[in-house]
Amino acid sequence: MKFFSLIVPVFMSLTLFGQHNFFQELNDIAESEMKSAAKKMQHNKGVAQAVNYDLKYHRCEWQVDPQVNYINGIVTSYFVPVVAGFNEIYFDLSTALTVDSVLYHGNPMAFNQLSGDALQILFPGTLSQGILDSVTVYYQGTPVNSTSLGGTFVQSGHLNDSVIWTLSEPYGALEWWPCKQDLNDKIDSIDVIITTPQQYRAGSQGLLVSETTVGPNKIYHWKHRYPIAAYLISMAVTNYAVYSETAPLSTGNLEVLNYVYPEDSLTWSIGTPDIVSLLQLFDTLVGPYPFANEKYGHAQFGRGGGMEHQTMSSMNNVSFNLMAHELAHQWFGDKVTCGSWEDIWLNEGFATYLSGIAHKELAPTWWKAWREGIINSVTVQPDGSVFCTDTTDVSRIFSARLSYYKAACLLRMLEWKLGYNDFIIGVRNYLTDNTLAYSYAKTTDLKTHLENASGQNLTEFFNDWYFGEGHPSYQVQWTQIGNSAAFTIGQTQSHASVGFYEMPVPIYVKGAGQDTTLVFDHQFSGEQFNVTIPFTIDSVFFDPELWILSANPTVLHVDEVIPQGRVVLYPNPSEELVNIWVKEHMEVMEIRVFNSLGDQVTVGIDQLRQNHFQIRAQGMAAGYYVIEVKTENELIRKKWNKL
Repeated sequence: MKFFSLIVPVFMSLTLFGQHNFFQELNDIAESEMKSAAKKMQHNKGVAQAVNYDLKYHRCEWQVDPQVNYINGIVTSYFVPVVAGFNEIYFDLSTALTVDSVLYHGNPMAFNQLSGDALQILFPGTLSQGILDSVTVYYQGTPVNSTSLGGTFVQSGHLNDSVIWTLSEPYGALEWWPCKQDLNDKIDSIDVIITTPQQYRAGSQGLLVSETTVGPNKIYHWKHRYPIAAYLISMAVTNYAVYSETAPLSTGNLEVLNYVYPEDSLTWSIGTPDIVSLLQLFDTLVGPYPFANEKYGHAQFGRGGGMEHQTMSSMNNVSFNLMAHELAHQWFGDKVTCGSWEDIWLNEGFATYLSGIAHKELAPTWWKAWREGIINSVTVQPDGSVFCTDTTDVSRIFSARLSYYKAACLLRMLEWKLGYNDFIIGVRNYLTDNTLAYSYAKTTDLKTHLENASGQNLTEFFNDWYFGEGHPSYQVQWTQIGNSAAFTIGQTQSHASVGFYEMPVPIYVKGAGQDTTLVFDHQFSGEQFNVTIPFTIDSVFFDPELWILSANPTVLHVDEVIPQGRVVLYPNPSEELVNIWVKEHMEVMEIRVFNSLGDQVTVGIDQLRQNHFQIRAQGMAAGYYVIEVKTENELIRKKWNKL
């Protein structure tokens, strides 16, 4: 299937030379995000009282020196009370930071720094419900930073200089600024104003609207006018070298701003031009870049992998795979953010899936390796679901195998099952849904849009592939007489949570200089499909494009197998049907089935061809049976395992 047609200029760089490491790199991304989560997961995930107001705006004024692990901050927050009797407000803030004062309409307010990393501010009276108001917090201190967990506010070094960078996903923002951390209330807009010594540059979200020298310092003012989750706000400060690319997109030219360590500027300048083709690809595929009025960019930082900070991803390097993954997050994770940790795959699965599509369209040399690697990384273990079963376990939330790789396989199978057009229409509608765009989404939201676009009911698919654990293995057996070919497809499951994976199964056949791809709607194990093939088949391949997440598929030509045995059972074990293939020129007189006690069992037996019989096993108890085939000259017994 052709995914889509796109004509873009592609200038593949030296960053492709190391693509055999892209799975290790994705593991690094997952580990980076997991480590960031681990420390905060030990705390409360926001205070319950934070649900009683709607956060509208932050003005964040931060003073930092990359040579000193310290922050001075002033954060002004605009909010709207959504309940009556609103006389206090809560923010998330680490008790490692000291709040100096809180001002409300210019007047100092009483406040308490509570255990559980909460800041309580007490108003002098009750604030009006539904009316915009504001409060300003002055604070300072050394943010908690555990290198074993990666840190959220990190002061470190690179060649001959120092750097400060942040990474807050999912709940680390409170370690360096007072915020509201949840997955239901995005900040409508922000201004970030960073003061730092003159020799340094500071990067953050949105557009740089001013750069002012004041005494020994420079003040960088960034303005961002799109909704944003607290964990996607960042800063990165060091002696950056700065350069830009321009990406012509459907909405006009977009600046891609790169902040890079001077010693790495040559390497980065070779790699980052690929971002233009990636932006054009995703812009065409899933819709306009979500922050087209501002910018996209990269800021180099000291952790392995990267982080999709809104409009300016933090990057350890600019490999093709990493750039594709973090860019994809601008749509999936930033524009539409997962609404719970059960739904983390909506962020990570789409970013991984789109990095695969980037390889397919822009770096096709690595496309097959990407597909094989993804499938092998999942099927190496027999269990595990895309659905996050334990949201208290950060290693499970950020499991590369399940939340990234298996989730990407799920999306690729949806594309296969629904067809490209319906799949991509559903995805685009999901991204443009007014209730989800620049807000939060759950798995049911995506499922609904895909069902509406395709007209298909996806409940069984999601039960198997999202909630269910494990994966299938397929066994294909085929034979051909003249132009008539028969294909029997068996399936086993690696985990008991799924009884059967109903899927359209692609079989590619070729011979005599001709070929065709057959697609069978596979509904039970042992199902046989009879088709007309106008040429002699010499080769059969199961799912050559690797659409289906499966392990160790086998393909057997019956005419090659039977000479090795006078009677062949297939598939064995099986659940619904078992085929009996008898060597040609053997006349079958009788077929009987016996259970493990030696008692004969009454079953339905169909003769499909002279040497092909089929036992209908529905309703039979699971266990071992003996199938007895009597010919004119002998009695042959075969053991069969009924699942």
